[in-house]
Amino acid sequence: MMNKITWIFVLIIWGTIFFVFCGIGSAEVYQYQDENGNWIFTDTPPFYDSEKVTKMEGMIDGINGLRDLKKELYEKYHPENDVDAASLATVTVTSSIGTGSGFFVSDNGYLLTNRHVIRGDEQQAEAVDQAIEYIDDQVEIAEGEFELREKQLAREKIILDEMKAVIEKSSSRSSQKEKLEKQYRERLEYYQALKKDYERKQASFKTDKEKYREGKTDYANQQAVAGVNRNFKIMLKNKEILYAYLVRASSSYDLALLKVDGCKTPFIYPAGMNRVAQRQKVWAIGSPLNIADTMKDGTVSGFTNGYIQTNAQIYPGNSGGPLVNEKGQVLGINTLKELTRKFEGMGLAIPIDTALDEFAQELK
Repeated sequence: MMNKITWIFVLIIWGTIFFVFCGIGSAEVYQYQDENGNWIFTDTPPFYDSEKVTKMEGMIDGINGLRDLKKELYEKYHPENDVDAASLATVTVTSSIGTGSGFFVSDNGYLLTNRHVIRGDEQQAEAVDQAIEYIDDQVEIAEGEFELREKQLAREKIILDEMKAVIEKSSSRSSQKEKLEKQYRERLEYYQALKKDYERKQASFKTDKEKYREGKTDYANQQAVAGVNRNFKIMLKNKEILYAYLVRASSSYDLALLKVDGCKTPFIYPAGMNRVAQRQKVWAIGSPLNIADTMKDGTVSGFTNGYIQTNAQIYPGNSGGPLVNEKGQVLGINTLKELTRKFEGMGLAIPIDTALDEFAQELK
């Protein structure tokens, strides 16, 4: 357990990092520990009551001093249209399991993404777990086969030793001895070939097994970190890295709400879902295949099981990014993709109304 001096040192370091990245000069700042023991620094207290929340000394009330990211990005990129403006509010989200996308939905730093971007895809994790279980079984079977081969080699060695002992006791000019010597040489060659093959395969197996175990451990560690981590890197359009913390991951939808504190952020207004129609022009914005700030256009092709369906190209890394209309208003959160064998699949997005209803308490 950390002593008091160490805790003070940690608080000073985190406080310094917070000011460097968010540029707070006079905004009110709170500090508290979440249920996982992570220290959170925020310009607004958490939405739930907590006796552990304290106001940091030296801070005064008001919003002066907030870093104006919106102004900085608009002055740098001068968006020519509403869709370009929406890209300023879209970010790359990095977690222990990879990267995805997200976008700001308020001017005080709240942003939406997919739950699987920060926690991992549950179906994919289940498939990986099944694959690991299968490989573990195969490793166990292989180890059993190596054990049998080792016993076979031991038996062959005993037979060879016995033959050699008989040969040594035989008469030096005996025809029986010559016959035994020939049999011994043939059996020795067989044994040596068997042993060489065993040692080669065993060495290869041990190397592969070690690599597999390392990969399995890394995967388990990534999953464990993803399950408890509450702080994530986000990259803005200008490649700057900021840090966001998890407000809440939805248990009902593939959605998560993050927040960046101390900054006035560009954000995307929600579209009226009652006006979404088939053949409507849309753009998917995000970071597919680790290529940040990418826009792909398409149309709304339909509605499937509560999702908006689009033919706008959506790839891994687009998850969590916005699907916007020509006015730069967000229709939905890109979340997954259905593929068929014969043609490029349709992208799916969770309607923005679903997300806003899910996080209504936090965003009010």
